[in-house]
Amino acid sequence: MTRRLTITEKSSSGMRREFLSRKCVTAFIISMTVFSFILFIIFWCTNLFQNAILSSLIVRNNSPAIEWFTRPPIRAVYRVHIFNYTNVDDFEEGKAKKLKIQETGPYIYRETLTRINQVFHPNGSVSFQEKRSFQWEGGSPDDEIVVVPNIPLLAAISVMRDLNFVAQLAITGILTTLQSEPFVAIPARGFLWGYDADIFDLAKPFISWQENISFDKFGVLAHKSGVSENIITIHTGSDDMSKLGMIQLVNGKNKSKQEWNDEKCDRIHGTEGYMFPPGTFDRPNASIDIYSVDMCRTLRLHKEGTGTSFGIPTLRFKLSPDVFTSSPSKDYCYCPEMSPGSQSTRQCPTAGLFNSSACNFNLPFLASFPHFFAGDKILRDKIDGLNPRAELHESCIEIHPRLGVLIGGYSRIQMNVEVRKAIGVPFLGSLDDGQILPLIWIEIGVDSIPESLVSVFKHAYFTAEATEIGMQWGSVMGIILSTCSLLHIMRKQQEERHAALTRNESEMSQNKLLQESESSNV
Repeated sequence: MTRRLTITEKSSSGMRREFLSRKCVTAFIISMTVFSFILFIIFWCTNLFQNAILSSLIVRNNSPAIEWFTRPPIRAVYRVHIFNYTNVDDFEEGKAKKLKIQETGPYIYRETLTRINQVFHPNGSVSFQEKRSFQWEGGSPDDEIVVVPNIPLLAAISVMRDLNFVAQLAITGILTTLQSEPFVAIPARGFLWGYDADIFDLAKPFISWQENISFDKFGVLAHKSGVSENIITIHTGSDDMSKLGMIQLVNGKNKSKQEWNDEKCDRIHGTEGYMFPPGTFDRPNASIDIYSVDMCRTLRLHKEGTGTSFGIPTLRFKLSPDVFTSSPSKDYCYCPEMSPGSQSTRQCPTAGLFNSSACNFNLPFLASFPHFFAGDKILRDKIDGLNPRAELHESCIEIHPRLGVLIGGYSRIQMNVEVRKAIGVPFLGSLDDGQILPLIWIEIGVDSIPESLVSVFKHAYFTAEATEIGMQWGSVMGIILSTCSLLHIMRKQQEERHAALTRNESEMSQNKLLQESESSNV
């Protein structure tokens, strides 16, 4: 009897160990199922992983991103082309019906951008000013002489149109004394960054009454160098990632200075063009907005497809060919008002031109694509030497598909001046009133990125992509395998219970037979 109890106890002890072992295995499998399900939710149904990556871009004091924000390591390169007018004398003498131009350059400059006077605000935004300097890298701007429109003269006569007769007479006398001509021959560098212009020196005090002029000499790019007067406020993303990089205020206002006298067009909306908030660039038909402080308007780019920059897959966005075309049915509020306050008297420029004079000291400047690409044919018919080509003159940018930062592409813009004659005022010779004269076109692009930053961008794409895909499908496989394991254990337990029940029934039957046999023997 004692031996039987010992065997029974050992059997019972073994069964307990087996039961505990199975219980631990079952608990582990259930834990793996729950863990896999949580991973499935995170990587398939939420943006938590992507937001964790983007959190490295949030600009805070003492954050890793603050150094890149203050002194961006990606330095844009400016390739500037000047339109040299080659037959001015023949045109003025009536020997040529049209002006002829020849593109010179490119004159290459490397930009250094620093964001200074930073002030962080409690609402998750930061204010700053931009300081730019340009380092020459190519071309011969000091040696090459170009014949170009006399912009100070054209601007002065444009202003005279709206003055009374006495004022016009006085200014005409001054211009006669200065012996001003509609075209000037100057070094390329002077035309870009500043040259001595007597008309500009005389007009500067009057212009400064309305707009602060930060440069001493007139040049078409002189306003770009140095500290900008504008105080820009952008969202850092610390309070809302969907607003990362979006411009909130310019000079303390969320609207431009009423250049367009319209609620829609005066609204400041978009980023500076260096980074874009998540959710705006990764949709199939996405569009992104850039706010141009120089134009006082928003420029919208549409997704064109994909590309590659520095070995990193990118999302490519392109400016629409008609972005500089306004009409009563499209962007009508960007057409200047002829009579303030009256929508019915807006006058739109020729298709392919954007009138930016309201944002540039009221000087008669207009923007377009280079060589009037995508513009009305009439713009090219009046000048010889223009040859628009899409591959050379359209604009597109390359965006990192995960970080939403600019890592490639090019912006190509042409500056033009409009001839605005005043009745009874000479000096403009054979030029027609309303004629558009090309000045320069600029390609701003990214041609190099520090190797350390390229490595970061590659990890942010390839490593993150591999991790996300691994976690996504790993969670699916984890759910499938753990679920199958649970079903197997449940089925095995059910079979064991059925076998035990069968054994019990068999033993009971045998016991019953033994009892009946013993009873009959008695």
